[in-house]
Amino acid sequence: MLDEPTNGLDPQGIIEMRELLLKLNREHQITILISSHILDELSRLATHFGIIDQGRMIRELSAKELEASCRKCVRVEMSDTTALSRVLDTMNLAYKITSATTADVFAKITATQIVTALMNENCEVISIQEQTESLEHYFISLTGGENHA
Repeated sequence: MLDEPTNGLDPQGIIEMRELLLKLNREHQITILISSHILDELSRLATHFGIIDQGRMIRELSAKELEASCRKCVRVEMSDTTALSRVLDTMNLAYKITSATTADVFAKITATQIVTALMNENCEVISIQEQTESLEHYFISLTGGENHA
């Protein structure tokens, strides 16, 4: 059982610790229980996750289940989020406006579909990129962490 095994290490030390833990697991079939708040590092190591909030286990899942749970989206930056809302509401697609000029679309949609629909609304598309919800964001959404600050 390890508590924050990479905390305080320099980048090279983090890589060496990660490689050591993976080697112990792979070559000696040693199960290692890691407690950590460095979620990005855990996502590079762990095969199974237990998410604890206020002392109780709220979710247990495999790395594959976690990957499937972290939603993928298309992040669109445009001149008018109101136009995007109209378009996506008409298409019955899930989305979240994240700022005055950006939104995340949680649906299978091509850049061509978005651009064409927004052009018809006289809305300029600045950029489009595929995003994956981070482990940190998934954790916060499960625990209501944004309300704990």
